[in-house]
Amino acid sequence: MDDLIQKAIDAAGGIGAWNSVNRISFDFTPEGPSLHTRGPVGVAAAGSHMRATVDTKRQYVAFAPFLAADQRAIYTPDRTWVETAGGDLVEKQHDPRGSLTQMAPGVPWSAPQLVYFFGYSLWLYLTLPFNFLKPGITVEEVEPWTEDGATWRGLRISYPADFPAHTAQQTHYFDADGLMRRQDYTVDVRQNLSAAHYLLDYAEFNGLRLPTRRRIFVMGDDRVPDRDRLLIAADLQNYKITRD
Repeated sequence: MDDLIQKAIDAAGGIGAWNSVNRISFDFTPEGPSLHTRGPVGVAAAGSHMRATVDTKRQYVAFAPFLAADQRAIYTPDRTWVETAGGDLVEKQHDPRGSLTQMAPGVPWSAPQLVYFFGYSLWLYLTLPFNFLKPGITVEEVEPWTEDGATWRGLRISYPADFPAHTAQQTHYFDADGLMRRQDYTVDVRQNLSAAHYLLDYAEFNGLRLPTRRRIFVMGDDRVPDRDRLLIAADLQNYKITRD
């Protein structure tokens, strides 16, 4: 197991390069049927172009613009908000995760709730696989997965209760070079929907290797993705890495 963690970290750029990174910013364009089920704010976000900035040292993500040219949004684990470009508050949400898990299916999301979903998801994705080394996170190797003629080694990750992941336990799969190719999880804030998430078209940006396309499909009980049921497609382009 330890060799796979090391291989994954080295493939992503290495721990030395990662430790000097403060922020990762990129153009973020989400799309997909899942957004359209979130109500008006999800429809507005689908296909929109944002610049996201992930703080790698703390759980903080900024989006600008967000839903409108003169708005921006901020994610933190306990509070999310939307404000004008000038800093005036538009809408906020305390305990955004709790607000989502308590909602009945089909109720439209608010803008700060959507900020929470985008924010914790992107923070988790952009800090993988380096966050495997964080205190309180446990990792075990599981059986490999074979798909389209390729066999990928798997790691089951268990996150502590206060870590804002999709769910407390997830499985990640890595190719022969150590690059993460797939993540399997359920989405707690979406009534435990099971998802197979693919990381595609890696490129190198200032020492880090990062995927530029992500495609997420409904996953069956047999872990086989339903390719006819796309949930979210996200393109992440024009990365900028800010170091110490």
